[in-house]
Amino acid sequence: MIAGRVPHHGPVRPECPVECLLTVLSRMTFNPLARAYDAPFDEPRTVGDVMNLYARRQLRTIQGLGPRRISEIEAALVLAGLNPTQHPQQPAHSRPTADD
Repeated sequence: MIAGRVPHHGPVRPECPVECLLTVLSRMTFNPLARAYDAPFDEPRTVGDVMNLYARRQLRTIQGLGPRRISEIEAALVLAGLNPTQHPQQPAHSRPTADD
């Protein structure tokens, strides 16, 4: 998140920036999620990206997100009125490798 930026206020929708989840996630969960520590894909930019990662079971590849934190993400999405299991999956954007 950009310093000084206020978290989203209002309904959380798939097209919202990932910062919208600051209102429903702890910082201990949000920070590794938003930065996608050591993950083989780019950082999620939208709530829909997070839903896609959840549906593809890729959240567990992010360092710092274990079963408890992933459960928190799932609960936050449901609390926001979203159903992460019914979100249409899109291909993950891979990070470029040294061979690219």
